[in-house]
Amino acid sequence: MIAIYCRKSIYSDTSDSVQNQEQMCKDFIRIRNQDEPTTTYTDEGFTGANTDRPNLNRLIRDIKAEKIDTLVVYQLDRLSRSVRDFAVIFDLLEHHKVAFLSVKENIDTSSPIGKAMIYITMVFAQMERETIAQRVTDNMQGLAKKGYWTGGKPPVGYTREKIATDGKHHTTIVPADPDYVRQIYSDFLKNHYSLTSMETAYKKQGIKTRSGAFFSTAQLHKILTCPFYVEATPEVYNFFTLKGCQMADECKNWSPDHGVMVYGRTTERNKKHEICPPSEWIVCCGQHEPIIDAETWLNAQEQLKTNVFNRVSKFPPPMLKGVLRCKKCGCLMQVSRKHYGDKMVSYYYCITRSRKGTCTMSQIRTDKLDQLVIDAFKEISLDDAMIEKYLPKQTQQFESPEKIKKQIAQAEKKINNLVAALANTEPNAQKRLISALDDLDKEVYTLNEKLRKSLDSAHSVAEYEQINKQKAHAIKDIIKSLDYLSPETLNRFAKSVITECTFDGSELFLRL
Repeated sequence: MIAIYCRKSIYSDTSDSVQNQEQMCKDFIRIRNQDEPTTTYTDEGFTGANTDRPNLNRLIRDIKAEKIDTLVVYQLDRLSRSVRDFAVIFDLLEHHKVAFLSVKENIDTSSPIGKAMIYITMVFAQMERETIAQRVTDNMQGLAKKGYWTGGKPPVGYTREKIATDGKHHTTIVPADPDYVRQIYSDFLKNHYSLTSMETAYKKQGIKTRSGAFFSTAQLHKILTCPFYVEATPEVYNFFTLKGCQMADECKNWSPDHGVMVYGRTTERNKKHEICPPSEWIVCCGQHEPIIDAETWLNAQEQLKTNVFNRVSKFPPPMLKGVLRCKKCGCLMQVSRKHYGDKMVSYYYCITRSRKGTCTMSQIRTDKLDQLVIDAFKEISLDDAMIEKYLPKQTQQFESPEKIKKQIAQAEKKINNLVAALANTEPNAQKRLISALDDLDKEVYTLNEKLRKSLDSAHSVAEYEQINKQKAHAIKDIIKSLDYLSPETLNRFAKSVITECTFDGSELFLRL
């Protein structure tokens, strides 16, 4: 069978549509006089920078199952824009003796020169992608060094505004709610708050964010450490110099009439927003007006040193931390701890109820819910079949491949009988036989498609059952070692095997 793979990044890609790609691949196959059946795998809206694409993964499974003889793409970068990822896929194709054809580059891997051209083309494709990314980065750095806003959501208290400079339009930020930010800094310093005590105080006073929720320590930390608020003075210049930041201009160019602009302070890693090391920050005098005076901002940074924002918990995590969700509102449930004399008790609670007061979920002791999960694991360890109770139900049902193969054989037998009868039939009756042959031919094609889907389903079921056996085996090992495992290990294990875990106030719902 010939596989056609099409991909388009609909948000930023300007390449041909997947329909055009498919048609050009089919025309290419027709020109080569290949009359094997084709099947198309399409990923629309997925980047070529990685291989995390559903239909590419399905294609790879079919290649491993020896269902594919030839793979055709319109252009090499439709399969991958990364030399490393492409090399892995191409190695898989060679291992399973799958021929590879690219329409636009006119590459055929059946020849040595074709194999060499593939890697040369992919190197240039990756170089082009990296060059474009570097060009964008350089442009953003250039704008940041001139003090302009380079994109993203502006800090609390600011809004974006377009300004014209030397005939060009650039973006800057302008104060929209400066008193709100100044009050937060004033409260923090005046009351000698820590982040936790400030969160508690604001909650008691009913002080909320502009979105109507109660403040968290993370939100307060973000505001109190935001560099864009502060005046660009020599003292602030020295502060960032001592942190090891890259200073884009000299101190004499700084002015307290301007705020500080920082580029490269944050990044997106694994879909999480993270603060980069100060050595990667590019700091300069901005084009925007500051909100906080230098002395206030520097005092706030000094006070924060006694309240280090540390993500490492000093308490061991309960088993379902980061896994359990509120069934009423869908929010991830958090952990709170209370001291009763010398005893400390942990609870799971819904953060939506705590901050917005819009959820009616009651809190529940962590040990009670964790024990319910352990009981479920013990049940599975005693009987492998019990894992089915906690697995998502498979909804798609297909006829058995054997039954479909019999239907195909019967249809082909009818075709052979009609073909044999056709030679001895009067011309007037031949039209009816030809029409019947055409109907049977369509039926065989439909049955072959049904057979392909049925075989795919059977392969998926076998893979599904194998994964479930592995999960059951892992659960047995955990139960055997339960008394020796640390809370951190149990928490990591829960995150790896539990796909859904919700609590409705009285009952726990679990899916593996």
